[in-house]
Amino acid sequence: MSGHPGDPQLGFRFRVVYADGRQEQILVDADRALIGSASHCELRLPPEVAAHEHVEVFAHEGAVHFATRPYALLALPALDGVATVEGRWQTGSALRIANVQLYVELVSLGMAKAKPPLWALFIAIPAIVITAVGVALARPIDRGLPPIPEAPAIVAAKDAKCPDLSQEQRAVLATERMRIALAKRERSPFAPQDGIEAISLFEVSAVCFRAAAMPQQATEADDAANDLRVKLDEEYRLRRVRLEHAYRTHQTGAVKRELAVLIPMTSHRRGPYTEWLAALDRAATAELEQRGRLAP
Repeated sequence: MSGHPGDPQLGFRFRVVYADGRQEQILVDADRALIGSASHCELRLPPEVAAHEHVEVFAHEGAVHFATRPYALLALPALDGVATVEGRWQTGSALRIANVQLYVELVSLGMAKAKPPLWALFIAIPAIVITAVGVALARPIDRGLPPIPEAPAIVAAKDAKCPDLSQEQRAVLATERMRIALAKRERSPFAPQDGIEAISLFEVSAVCFRAAAMPQQATEADDAANDLRVKLDEEYRLRRVRLEHAYRTHQTGAVKRELAVLIPMTSHRRGPYTEWLAALDRAATAELEQRGRLAP
C-alpha cells in the first residue's frame, strides 16, 4: 500500500454504464473504495440497484481486487457474466450489479505528501489533554501525528434482566421487545445506533421468553442478538482499520468518509477515542475547506 513519503498515491477510475445507456466516470483518490447506495460510499448507485454497501474494491500489489460485502451476499455481482463473491478485477472486465455495468482502472495520483496535513496541528491539543488525564495511549506516534487512543467496545457485555412480572406479562414484554428489536435491526445498516439498541432489546427479549417458559423463542432472540453483535463488531473493526490507514497516509477525503460512520456508531461511548474522532473530524473539515479556498 501507499503511504510512505515518495511513494505513488494510488486511486481508481471507474466507468459506470447504466441500463439506459448513460455513462459516467468517477475518480476515487484512495486505494480502497466502497460501491453501494449509502451516502458514505465512494461510488454510489441507486438503492434499487445496490445494497447500502455492496462491494469493496481495493488495490493490492499493483492489481485491483473486490470483495462482496455481507449485506449483498444474496445479490452477488457478476464479473464478466459469472456471479462472484470476491476476486481480481482486471482492466477491461465488467462487474455487473443488477443492471449496471462497472469498469475499473488503477491510476497513479502522483506522489504521496511527506508533510503532515493541517489536522496534525489541530488534534495535537486534544491529544495532550488526553495524556494529561492519565489515559494510556497504546499506539506510538506515527510520522509526527498524535497517537490514537484505544477504541472502546461499542456493545456492552451481556447483562440483560427481565422485570419481576407474571409469566404472562413476561411473554408479552418479550414479544414487544422482539418486535422493536427487529425493526431497529432493519434500520441498523443506515443507523448504527439502532443496531446497538437492537442487541440489547434482543437480549432482554431472550431472558423474558426464557422466564415465561418459551425456550424456542428465547433461542431465536439469543441467536439474533449474537449474529448482530458479531456483524457490528466486524463493521466497527473494519471502519477503525480503514480510518487509521487514511489518517496515517493523509487521505483527508477517506478520513471524512470513515468518520461519517464511526462518529454516530460510537456516540454512546464518550471518552478519549470519541474526543479524538471529533477533533479529527474538525481538523479534516478545515483541511478540505482550506483546499477549496486555495483551489484556482
